[in-house]
Amino acid sequence: MRRITARVVGGVAVVGLATTLTAVPAAAGDEVLLGFTAAHSAAQQRIERDFMAAIDPAQARELNTTMSSRPQLVGTEGNRAARDYALGKLRQWGLPARQVRYSVYGSVAKDIKVEMTAPTRKSLSVKEKPYPGQRYLEEAVVGYNAYSPAGDVTGQVVYVNYGLPEDYQKLAALGVDVRGKIVLARYGGSFRGVKSKVAQEHGAKGVIIYSDPADDGFVKGPVYPQGPWRPADSIQRGSVQYIFEYPGDPLTPGEPSVPGTDRIDPEDADNLPRVPTTPISYGEAQHLLRALGGPAVPAGWQGGLEFPYHVGPGPTEAHLGLDIEYRQLPVDNIVTEIKGRSHPDEKVIIGAHRDAWVYGGGDNTSGWTSALQIAYGLSRLQKAGWRPERTIVIAGWDGEEYGLLGSTEWVEQLAPELRRGAVAYLNMDGTAGRSFSAASVPAFDDLLTAVTKAVPDPEHGTVHANWAARGTPKPGRLGSGSDYTAFLDRLGIASADLGFSSPGGNYHSTIDDPRFIDRFLDPGFRYQSVAAKTTGLTALRLAQADIIPLNYSAYARETLAYLADAAKRGVDVTAATKAAQDWLRATESLESTRDRLLHGKGDHGKYARLNRAILAQERALTRPEGIPDRPWYRHQIYAPGTYTGYAVKVLPGVNEPLDHNDPTTATRWLALLTKSLKTATQAAGH
Repeated sequence: MRRITARVVGGVAVVGLATTLTAVPAAAGDEVLLGFTAAHSAAQQRIERDFMAAIDPAQARELNTTMSSRPQLVGTEGNRAARDYALGKLRQWGLPARQVRYSVYGSVAKDIKVEMTAPTRKSLSVKEKPYPGQRYLEEAVVGYNAYSPAGDVTGQVVYVNYGLPEDYQKLAALGVDVRGKIVLARYGGSFRGVKSKVAQEHGAKGVIIYSDPADDGFVKGPVYPQGPWRPADSIQRGSVQYIFEYPGDPLTPGEPSVPGTDRIDPEDADNLPRVPTTPISYGEAQHLLRALGGPAVPAGWQGGLEFPYHVGPGPTEAHLGLDIEYRQLPVDNIVTEIKGRSHPDEKVIIGAHRDAWVYGGGDNTSGWTSALQIAYGLSRLQKAGWRPERTIVIAGWDGEEYGLLGSTEWVEQLAPELRRGAVAYLNMDGTAGRSFSAASVPAFDDLLTAVTKAVPDPEHGTVHANWAARGTPKPGRLGSGSDYTAFLDRLGIASADLGFSSPGGNYHSTIDDPRFIDRFLDPGFRYQSVAAKTTGLTALRLAQADIIPLNYSAYARETLAYLADAAKRGVDVTAATKAAQDWLRATESLESTRDRLLHGKGDHGKYARLNRAILAQERALTRPEGIPDRPWYRHQIYAPGTYTGYAVKVLPGVNEPLDHNDPTTATRWLALLTKSLKTATQAAGH
C-alpha cells in the first residue's frame, strides 16, 4: 500500500509519498470504508486527507473569475478563450488534457425583436443594462431561446400562467382559445421547452416567456445589486430544444456528430420546436400584462406585479421578429484522464459543463471550477507517485446550455467502450452556493452519506450536516436537464449530480458573474472548493475500492415501492413485483458476499466477479426498445417526464401511458421492465 504525507509550500498542500507494500494501521477514529478492506481503508483515508489539503478556495477564485470574466456561449470567442485557459491549466499541472470537437446543428441569434403593437405601440428591450465591472458585455447574446425557429408573427396575447397542460385546461373552461394567438407564459413549473411544446399542441403561433417577480424577483427579497433576486430588466435565456425527446445534435439522434455520420433532415428532428419562442424580463412583460383584458385569472395565476392579471385574449397584441440562423456549431469538450493502475479499462468519470449563457459564474463556471480543482488535487497525488486503481476521467462539456450537446455526442461516440467499463458518472452543475444537494440513482445513497460525513463544511461542520439542515439528507432522483442524461438514460451508467446553491434570481442572466457569486452565492468561493472535495472523494472511493461501493439492494427496494404505486393506478404488477423481489434477494446476497470477502483474507478473483456483477446492474435496467414513443431513452426506471422536461418520471414506460389512459401500452412496458429486472437478478448472482 501507499502512504501519503503532505507539506505546505506557499499556502498550497504539496504531496509527498512514502511507498510501502505493507498496510498502514488505521488511525484512531478511522472507519472501514464501504467496499474496502480494513487495511486498504486506512491507506485510502490518508490519501483522501492529502487530496483535500490540496484544494484551496483561493485557487477557486482565480479559476472562476478568470473564466467567467467574458461571455462563454458555445461557438463564441469568449468560449474559446476559456477553453484555452482551462487546457493550459491542466497541462501546467502535468495532466494530458485534450480537446474533443464535434460539429453540431445549432441556432444563432441574429436579430431579436419583441414589440407591443396594441393597444399602444412599444418596443420591448431584449438585453440587460450593464453593471460595474462587467467587461465584454457587447459579446453577450440578447435574450433568446436556443433552437427556437425563426419567425415573424403578430397576434393577440393570451396569458397562460406557467404554460402547463392543466393551465390550458383552465383556459378552455373559461372559453379562451389560444389558436392563432401569442401566448405569454411565466418561467417555472416545467422546463421551458415543455412550454413551447404545449403551446404548439394547442395551436399558438408564438410564445413569450418571462420571469415573474413572484418566482425569483422582488417578491422574494431585495433585487440586484442590493440583493440576490432578479431585477426588472433581467432576462432568463435558455434552450427550448425538446430534450425530453432526445438531447444532443438534433440531426444525429443516437449517433455521434462526427464526419461520416448520416444526418437527418431538420424537418424530421423530433427534438426541434416548431413555434417561435423568446424570453423577456418582467419589467417588459408588465406592459403586455397590464393591458390584457378578458376574464380575471384563475386562483393561483396572479403573479407578483402590482396590478390584477387577466388572461385575454387582447386587447394586447405583440409582434415577434426572430431572425435566427441555423448552422453547424463547433462544440469543444475538454477531457483529461489519469490511467488506472490495476483496472485501467474501468472508468470513473467526473463532468461539468464549461459553457454558459453569458458570464456563467454560477452556471456553470462554478461546477467546472470544482472539476478543475479535483484535477489539480489528483495531479498533486500523481506527482508524488500515486495512481488510482481505476481510471479517473475529468471532462468539461461544451454546449450543455443548448441541449447537453458535448456530453451526449461524447457518450454516443464512445458508447461501446463506456458500456464495457464505465463504473459511474459524477456531475457538477452549479457549485457556487452554501446549501448542499444531491440527486442520484439509489445505489449511490449509502456512498454519498458516507462521503458527506467525511468532508468538512465551513459553516456546518460537515457537508452531511449541511445537507441535513435542509431536511432529510437523501438524494433526489435524476430526470434530465444536465450532462448525466446520456450516461444514465442512454447507456445505464450509475450517475450522481452533486452541488451547492444559494437563493437568488441570477439564472441565465448577465448578472451571473463573479461579483454576484462573491457577494451573494458563495462568498470567498469557499463552497466551490467544498464541492471539489465532496465529488473528488466520491470519485476516489469509486476508483480505489476493492469492490465497487454501490448498493443495489436499496435500488430494488425503491423499485418495489414504485411498482406498488403503479398497482394503485390499476395495472397488474404481479410479475414485475416478483422479479423485483428476486432482484432484492440477489443484491442482498451480493452485498453480503462482498462484506464477507472484505472482512476475510480476500480473494481478488472473487472481487473481480463481484465488480462485474455490480457494473452489470445499471446496464440491465436499460432496454434497446427504449420507452414509449421515446426510443433514445432506454432506462426503464428513470427518465425525464415528457411534460416536465427536467423532473424525473419513475417507471416511465408504465406511468406515462397511464397518464394518457393507455393501460395496454403500460402493460406491454411492464413486461419489458420485468425482463430488465430478471437480467439484473441473473447478473447479481455473480
